[in-house]
Amino acid sequence: MTIPVNKVIGIGPKTTEYLKTKNVTTAAELVKFGVTNLSLAPGFNPGRATTTINEAKSIINGPSISKPAKKNPSDKLKSKPKKAGKNNKKNKNTKDKKDKKKKDKKNKKKDKKKNKK
Repeated sequence: MTIPVNKVIGIGPKTTEYLKTKNVTTAAELVKFGVTNLSLAPGFNPGRATTTINEAKSIINGPSISKPAKKNPSDKLKSKPKKAGKNNKKNKNTKDKKDKKKKDKKNKKKDKKKNKK
C-alpha cells in the first residue's frame, strides 16, 4: 500500500509541493529522503524534520503495540525521599538554630536594659 506524503502529520500543502520538486510523493520516499534533506525544506528545522520522518515511519509500519512495562517487585523496597517533618534531622537542627537565635536576641535585650540602669 502506497501512502501519499500529504497524509503524514507535519506535511502540509506547501511542503507537499516542495517534496514533489524533489520527486518525493510517498511516505516511504520521505523516510528515504531523510532528516537532513527534509530540514532544508522551507519551515523545517532538524527537530521538526526528525518528528515528521518518525511520523512517516509510524504510518508505514502501523501503530506499534507494546506491552506495558512489568513492574519490578523490588521497586517497592526502595526507599522514598523523606518529606520535611518533625522527625527530619535537618528540620530539627534548623529549628534548634532558630530557637537559639531567639534566645540570643532576648539575652541581648536584657543585657542592654541592665547596662542602661
